[in-house]
Amino acid sequence: MKPRDSEQFPIIQFVDLIIRAAIEQGASDIHCEPTDQGLRIRYRIDGVLYDRDLVALAKMAHVLARLKVLANLDITERRIPHDGKFTVMHAGQPIDIRVSTFPSVCGEHIVIRILDRSRAFLTLEQLGLHESMEQSCMELFQQSSGFFLVTGPTGSGKTTTLYAALAAINDPGKHVITLEDPVEYQVPGVTQGQIQPEVGFTFEKGMRAILRQDPDIIMVGEIRDSQTARIALQAALTGHLVLSTVHTIDAASVIVRLMDMGIEPFLITAALTGVLAQRLARSLCTHCRYEHVPTADEYLLLERLNSSLERVYAASGCDSCFGLGYKGRVGIFELLVMTEELRSLIIHQASADVIKAALHAQGMKTLIDDGIDKVRRGIVSLDECARIVL
Repeated sequence: MKPRDSEQFPIIQFVDLIIRAAIEQGASDIHCEPTDQGLRIRYRIDGVLYDRDLVALAKMAHVLARLKVLANLDITERRIPHDGKFTVMHAGQPIDIRVSTFPSVCGEHIVIRILDRSRAFLTLEQLGLHESMEQSCMELFQQSSGFFLVTGPTGSGKTTTLYAALAAINDPGKHVITLEDPVEYQVPGVTQGQIQPEVGFTFEKGMRAILRQDPDIIMVGEIRDSQTARIALQAALTGHLVLSTVHTIDAASVIVRLMDMGIEPFLITAALTGVLAQRLARSLCTHCRYEHVPTADEYLLLERLNSSLERVYAASGCDSCFGLGYKGRVGIFELLVMTEELRSLIIHQASADVIKAALHAQGMKTLIDDGIDKVRRGIVSLDECARIVL
């Protein structure tokens, strides 16, 4: 649903329409981008930005000011970035809205993050993990101690996976505590903390404090520095299950990343139990999806993916998916589980390529393997798989 022209409505109702239309379409973000022609409005749906409207130049400042008022920001200060938030009710559910401004040449660029609590918590089954991979993850999560990492680029759903893991292992008999930046969703039964760098409450200081809180399970939003990594690994060695995220391109690169941080190989081999690498791919709409023989271009993609599929899927677009052909997203994963052979490679500080080769020889299902499997099953398109994993 495209918001109607602001000329027809007062600014307050028009801004409300923009936000509610985004929520109805399942957008995660709204971009309000000033240009010399007007205010360009785009929705990010399933990870991709789509143009939705162009607000007249005469109305642009009023729309931006209304958004700042909602977020309780100073509308007179346009020279520096601002962050604010507010809540709207939609279909009887509270929706958290976070607003970020950035001064640009044409005016304040505003990005609105939509946090729908009703869609926040997914189970491990809903993430899209292969059955055997899900079982292996559960075995690692049920251990009394160890260091488990989720890795991938920004926006790949790492935090959602951590929340799903917490939901699977949360037990009234255990103290689960988190350290996040920020706390996006509140989890019942879990003690959640948020870092405050401006007052000196960093991940490193937070981790040291957590260890004095008698925790059983610790979730750290992100491993950003060597000190936080070292404390997390030591916590895993002293009887805690520690879950966290890190930014790398695949599971094997996590080990090299930790060593680059100055973490001793013996500490990695003693504490690290597993690494889950992931991407998010747009799911094909099940209402307009159809199967077909690969085109010439698709055969070239299959060659690059080292696959010989004879049938693939696409979607034509329908009312259910707002004509996009995609609806929702699904994870594409690879799981590294620590083995004796891998420990030996780490002790000898093997490169990421050597580690990848060893994991492949052991039969580890890679991101490409999992992506192709979802193409074969009609969950994602071949183009989407290639966009995500190549």
